Amino acid sequence: MEHLEQVRRALRLRKHRFRVIIKPDLDFYDALAPGGTDPALVEHLIDLLHDQGFRDVVVGDGRNDPDAWLHNRDPLVVPDLVGYRFVTKAGRAYDVVDLRSAVSEPDPLAPGSSTRVSKHWSDADYRINFAKNRTHEECAYALCVHNLAGLAAKRNATAAPHWQTAADDCLDVLRRAPPHFNVIDAFVSGHGGAGQRAPRPMETHAFIASASALLADWAGAAKMGLDPYASPVNAAALRHVGLPAPHAIDGDLTPYPLWHNVHPLLAHSARLRSRSGSLGRIAAAWFQSVDRERFPLKDFYNDRINAFVSPLMARLDENARSFWAVVLLNYAIAKIDATILSQHTMFAKGKLRRRVAPLQLDPARHTQADFEAIPDYLRPFEQLLANAPANRAGMRWRHVDGSVLFACSHVFPIPYGRFVSAVDITRAIQYMNDYIGGATTAVRRDGRQRIVHQAERNLYLQQPNWLVLFGAELIDVEKLELVSYKKDRQTICWRTVGSPNDSATYDDGSVAFIRTGPDQTTVRIFARQQFALPMFFRLFDVNLAPEIRDPIIESAYTTFFAGTIANLKAAFDGRDFRIGQDAGAIGVAEEGSAGDLARYLATAAAAVAELLRHRGDVLEFGERFLGVHAASGAAAGARDTDRHGFRHFGPAPGGTTYTGGRAGAQTTIAGLAALLRDAPDFATGFADAVRRDLDRIANTAGDGPLP
Repeated sequence: MEHLEQVRRALRLRKHRFRVIIKPDLDFYDALAPGGTDPALVEHLIDLLHDQGFRDVVVGDGRNDPDAWLHNRDPLVVPDLVGYRFVTKAGRAYDVVDLRSAVSEPDPLAPGSSTRVSKHWSDADYRINFAKNRTHEECAYALCVHNLAGLAAKRNATAAPHWQTAADDCLDVLRRAPPHFNVIDAFVSGHGGAGQRAPRPMETHAFIASASALLADWAGAAKMGLDPYASPVNAAALRHVGLPAPHAIDGDLTPYPLWHNVHPLLAHSARLRSRSGSLGRIAAAWFQSVDRERFPLKDFYNDRINAFVSPLMARLDENARSFWAVVLLNYAIAKIDATILSQHTMFAKGKLRRRVAPLQLDPARHTQADFEAIPDYLRPFEQLLANAPANRAGMRWRHVDGSVLFACSHVFPIPYGRFVSAVDITRAIQYMNDYIGGATTAVRRDGRQRIVHQAERNLYLQQPNWLVLFGAELIDVEKLELVSYKKDRQTICWRTVGSPNDSATYDDGSVAFIRTGPDQTTVRIFARQQFALPMFFRLFDVNLAPEIRDPIIESAYTTFFAGTIANLKAAFDGRDFRIGQDAGAIGVAEEGSAGDLARYLATAAAAVAELLRHRGDVLEFGERFLGVHAASGAAAGARDTDRHGFRHFGPAPGGTTYTGGRAGAQTTIAGLAALLRDAPDFATGFADAVRRDLDRIANTAGDGPLP
């Protein structure tokens, strides 16, 4: 109350005009389970505020985790079903506002960020963050900082999937509209190895409060016996915002007796499952214990799978078989999605999702001198390449301290003025080959309002792309950039200052647009790069085999440069050059909604078909090794479809009897070739048949035996 009064006086507002908003944790899936903040405590807090003369108090409705796969999760429905009465015990009425209905515009300093904070929250005079003390399946714990995810309006939206991470959302809210005060409801806590999926109540009889969300969570994690950095959400905020200094903790940080946390192995497998693509997002509905009367599942398929999987979550702490079944299922789902993602990365980049990745670094923490020093940092490395021999593609490259330096140039037969007016030098990194997403923030402009200092976060596909097969991460880097404008030259140079996923040590460089003739423009690119290798390649020092290493590096950078030049030409022509699709174009209306599972089966079948389409090298090897020729589609027998929709296949020439020896091997290769040719049709047809059968079951369930 003292802190609230200080803020009111600073704003010079009367109490009756001073608006207070309370954001409780509303991630309830069962009104009787300790999944969210106790409604009785929230209403008691409203009474306390009224007693002090603050009568304009509202409660914000916004969940932190996606829940579009459930019924009765619409605005204001959840509070009603879990115990909010809209009138306190003392008879004070209060409103519950929808945190997704009115949103502020994105920060103009961060046009790449999609985080749109609710106006109910950002416009309030005093913001109270009332979190629940609970473990979390993916994040180990979910307290005050995690409770800010529900304030990112797009995270609650059901019109299109939201591909931004909770860590990005919470960090963005913490910077743009931080809570004035934070309280953790630890009176009856939710603990257990399943986290929020099947929370177990424990009477811990505690409250934790602070003006700093990070400090409150610091104490909350200590009481659980956890590393405060165990949550990826809090880890990102601690690294980029940090604890207040100085600060003091008043209370006992001794861990709760008999408290049970989520096992690190389960949390790791759940994070991999959750961050994977289509199947991972659909599978969220399978693991959640839920009150089916209040919150029935929308989709019949998800409901049936949930009835089988969710009981395993409730038994994790007592049953080792349930624990290992869930862990293996998580890894299996992640692996299936990773396989499809690998196929798209290498063969179908147009099917990838473009990423939203707002800056985690704070540009205000970097001085003007940090930007101006970038050219001096790059100059020694550029000099090392000045006299290096060029390859056939005109590219020069060499190794320096574990990183790779490369430089190349290309002449466009386009007048300089026309080129620089169509191709924005400040977007030079976004023209690079395999750019999949990011964000840019203008930090400083010159007298003509041109950007001269900017900060940028970039995401690229794995380089070379086939590293995705070995588990390589997307390249995710944050940079400071300096832009200069001269009569006949525009230059942007940058230096890496961070990598959110530790995928890069260096990704520094420069791009210059230069007038080299009356009707020509030269583009020069220089870079210093060192990317993290997958675990498989860390077992061997590839530098000990330069005859293997160097051709791979040269081929990868030649491909990268060629793709970048093609993108620059497309940008000049006004053509779309970016890979992937925006989230809204993927075709998923709601995460976990009806039909998602069937669509996923079709996607998986298409992925199998695409992989098989690239089987030519394998078959060619088999033909050369065994001296046989794989049967063609025509030779393998005619295919007829009867009136029931069944396809009939004739035998391959020469029969299919295995005779052993060379003739048997020839027959086997021919049979495998036919199998590979027809597998896509089979996979697609099988997925379609499963979907139709499940639809038939769903439509007749409860109506007696199937006809």
